[in-house]
Order: sequence, then structure tokens, then C-alpha cells
Amino acid sequence: MKDNNLQNSIEEIKKIKMTALEKKRVFEYVVNSKISSSQESIRSPWFNYSFIARIKKTRLAYYVVVPLIIILASGGIAFASEDSLPNSILYPIKVSIVEPIRGALTFSPKAKAVYESNLATKRMVEAETLAGEGKLNQPIENRLNNLLERHTASLNNALNKVDKIESTTGSIGQSEDLITNFHANMNAHAQVLDILSGKKEYDQNGQYNDIQISKTARDNADLITNISKNDEIKTENKIQNKLDNYKRRKEAIQSLIDKTTTELDRASAKPSASSQEIIESTNQTLNRAKQFLYDANEHENKGDQAGAYSTLLDSESSVKEAGIFLQTGLKFGGKFKGKWND
Repeated sequence: MKDNNLQNSIEEIKKIKMTALEKKRVFEYVVNSKISSSQESIRSPWFNYSFIARIKKTRLAYYVVVPLIIILASGGIAFASEDSLPNSILYPIKVSIVEPIRGALTFSPKAKAVYESNLATKRMVEAETLAGEGKLNQPIENRLNNLLERHTASLNNALNKVDKIESTTGSIGQSEDLITNFHANMNAHAQVLDILSGKKEYDQNGQYNDIQISKTARDNADLITNISKNDEIKTENKIQNKLDNYKRRKEAIQSLIDKTTTELDRASAKPSASSQEIIESTNQTLNRAKQFLYDANEHENKGDQAGAYSTLLDSESSVKEAGIFLQTGLKFGGKFKGKWND
């Protein structure tokens, strides 16, 4: 049976071919890739005989040429792996070749942070998809969990670089946006995954009961947030710059709260058996965001500017989490039915 499955997979792969658009994308990707001049080797009179040796000494071999050869030789398999899930034969190509190559070619610290954060979210969505189909087993869970840890470590490194740039330029806001987005996505998708996996929100001892990936997502979200807060304590000189951004951020958060409230009211107008639970949970998270915003105002009134800004970020993370959970929960719809209180 396994031999038949393998043979069928091989036959399917053989049918995969690159379209004209895909070939064009590969060509443009190579042409537009920048290579540091400091790492280019000096042209040798023996150039024609040492081309391979020259390639090996540059980043081109590892970041462009070798991947390009793999992609072209595979007849579009790399592109076909884009939407593959962890139970697919194409998945290793996506997570071990395609995604690392794109990450290596992402040089801006901010873009790198966004990329790694998006990959972490993608791993959670993949887990949700399989859980909704009843196909999330322990080996797959372990694999996704390890990938999630890797993305978080890379995100943290990128955030450190973003923070250094902001400290040098005096600009602020980018790192906070990246952190609150990551925190909100991890917590929202962890909750969705727990529900789809049939986990109760709390066990008999009042302890949170989540599966391994959900726990890793929540722990990593808290880790990234706590690192940021601890850094703020050590760098009080950044506070004044953050205060200049406080009013703008507070207005943006209030706008997000209003928008999510409207979406929640729209979903509440025609609730189904499954959406009712989603609506109630979203409302709880939204109320938490409102409470944090109120607390931030209290800190501000007392002159505790650092506390006000920190609590404001908690409010932002919570309202984003509410919006993500509402959208994702409604998307899965009936798959929640019977699993919420199992």
C-alpha cells in the first residue's frame, strides 16, 4: 500500500510543470537579487576555468544559483509546494528550501521580522487546517512545533536589529507594531487550534489545557513581549520618543476597538450555534482590550508615562487578537460545533 502511495505521489510530481509566469518570476527574482560588492571575488585570467570555484566563494551560489538549479530541475515542484501541508510529500521542499531561500534574500531587519512572523502564523494555520480535518497527529505536531520555535528565534534576532536602528535614528513604533501583531496572531490562532483539537479551555484544576503547538505559540508570544518590556526598563531614554507616539497609537487602538465592535455586532445579528461561542469569546477579549485602554489612561493621569505606554500596547495586542479570532473562528464555522465544550 505504501509503495502504491509513493508511486502515485511520484507520478503526480512528474506532472507538475512550470508555467510561463512562474519561469518569469524565477528570472526576475534572480535578476533583481543584490549581492554585496565586498564579497565579490576579483576577476581572474583563469575565469573560464574557475567559474564554479568563483561561485562557491560568493553568496550567489547558496542564495540564488543553487536554489535556481533546484527549482528548474524540479519542474516547478518548489512552486507547487507553496500550499502544501505537513502531511504532504512536498512540504519539506517548502520549509527546508523555498522559505529559507526567501528568508536569506530578505535583508531589511523589518522585512525579515515580518517574514518570520508571517511564517509562524502560517504554521498555526496549517495546524488548524489539519486539526479541522482530524489529521493533526503527534509527529506532525512535533514538526510544526519545532518550526514555530525556529521562526520565533529568527523573529527575535530581527527585532533586536530593528530596535537598534530605531535607537540610532530616534524613530519608534515599528518594533511595537511587529510585537503586538505577533502576540495577537499567536494567541488568537492558539485558541482556534485548541477548539478544533477538541481541547477544553480549562481543566478540572483550573489550569489552561492546550496542545503542544498552542502552548509554544502562547509562550513565544509572551517571550517576545517580555523581552521588549524588559528592554524598555533598561532604556528609559526611549520613553520620551515613545510619548510623542502615544496619542497617535491610542487613537489607532480606539479605532480598532470600534471596528472590531462593529464586526462583532454584525456577527451577533445572525448567530449560529457555533458562532455564538465565537462571539462570546471575542467579546471577552475585546473587553480586556477596553480595560487595558482604561488602565493606560489611569497611568497617564498619574504621571506614569512608562506604565501608560506599556499598558497601551497590551490593549493593542488584545484588540488585534479579538479581531483575528473572530475572523478565523467564523471561517471555520461548523467545524467548531461539538468541540468547544467536549
